[in-house]
Amino acid sequence: MESLKGIRSGPANTCTVDKEILERSRFTRVGKRLIQLAVIIRFIEPVLLVAATLILMSSPALGQDFFGQNDQALGSGIREALRWGRNLLFLIGVGVGIWGVVNYQTEKAYMRQFIGAGMAFGFGTIMAVIYSFSQGRAVDLDTDLGN
Repeated sequence: MESLKGIRSGPANTCTVDKEILERSRFTRVGKRLIQLAVIIRFIEPVLLVAATLILMSSPALGQDFFGQNDQALGSGIREALRWGRNLLFLIGVGVGIWGVVNYQTEKAYMRQFIGAGMAFGFGTIMAVIYSFSQGRAVDLDTDLGN
């Protein structure tokens, strides 16, 4: 308990509040306790950082199964990430486009949403092309526009 006296009398108690307000206001008491908790956490942060670093560095076995015996695992992972990113960008583009339409109908600012939707569709298209190349397929460009 002697070691806690240093913490109690140190920077954690630099937050001084009028005694009358402290007795009457529940929020003031909670706020003072939160400030004291934040100061204690600031003291504990370096210890937690060192402990987390040692735990992560001392368990290299966690990273050994990343590639496993399959030499295609990394390429497959990148292809899946591209596929998920492409799908996510298209969905974000649709959602932001709908948001822009709602803003247009309610007479709010809408142009940023439409620009954002167009950018999401554009980046999604670029990711779709990269995904197609990673699958080993060529990207066909129809210059006849369906004729």
